[in-house]
Amino acid sequence: MAYITFSHAHRSSTATPRESLPARLVAVMRLWRQRAQQRAELAQLSARDARDLGIDPGVISYEASKPFWQA
Repeated sequence: MAYITFSHAHRSSTATPRESLPARLVAVMRLWRQRAQQRAELAQLSARDARDLGIDPGVISYEASKPFWQA
């Protein structure tokens, strides 16, 4: 069975507009990395695991196939 951790990426988790450009870039890169990791974990779920979680396997497939830069 796969174990998945979800973190909610809100605006507050990224750098504020007052921060420097490098700080904002680092924040965006971290967010993208989190998304890529989460989607890779989703892709590893079986259809049975998805149903056990109460999630349609098609929804998981759709979310897992999104590019990391897309919310």
